[in-house]
Amino acid sequence: MGHARAHGDRRVHHRVDLDGRAVLFQRGDRVGQYTLENLSAGGAFISGERDLRPGHLVHVLIDFAAGDSPMSMTGSIHRVREAGNGVSLALRFPSLSADQEDAIQDAVLRTLLRREDQAARLPLLVFEPRPRVRREIEAEIRSFGLPVTSVESLEDAVRELEGEEVEYAGLVIHSATHDRASMEVVEFFTRTESLQTIILPEPDGELSEMAKRLASLPHVSVPRIWSRAELRRTLRN
Repeated sequence: MGHARAHGDRRVHHRVDLDGRAVLFQRGDRVGQYTLENLSAGGAFISGERDLRPGHLVHVLIDFAAGDSPMSMTGSIHRVREAGNGVSLALRFPSLSADQEDAIQDAVLRTLLRREDQAARLPLLVFEPRPRVRREIEAEIRSFGLPVTSVESLEDAVRELEGEEVEYAGLVIHSATHDRASMEVVEFFTRTESLQTIILPEPDGELSEMAKRLASLPHVSVPRIWSRAELRRTLRN
């Protein structure tokens, strides 16, 4: 019955290969342009022609080939290795702001999603009765590059999950956790269809008693708090 299924595990490495370029500056002078090999919140691996000594501080401007907004940060040369006709440089980012870390994580997630077969990317279904909250959840999910459909009523949620036209990667709920009828239906789909379900808790991390029971099931994930970073972490796992 239905077209809901558990989303396969997405393996996420700390450092992810990306398509783009990195332009390095020292003391305001342009050092050169390098190919961006991979990137994480801890550092990057780049390749190019201009050699630099380990320990040197550089200003890094990263430009993604996929069109994501450029990033600017301070890095230090951690390791230098000869590579063909040029060099490979390992960079460390010693002092990223929270916004910079979020931007890198978002870029990594969007890259992983783009590399998946488009036909295999299934949308998430958001079941949220309150319009403002529903729009907020949907906007957050879309900002990560994920397809999403949202419904406000239990009847619409059941229709979507049982329908033959669309297959969903999982279900996201929040206010519905306070409605017994809704939770009984969600629990049914979670148990019988192995539906991947994400429960967004209250701002303080609290869950209703019905949500706590559902959270004990194997296919249910609960962010520690409702925040952008926690939602992103849950979607990546």
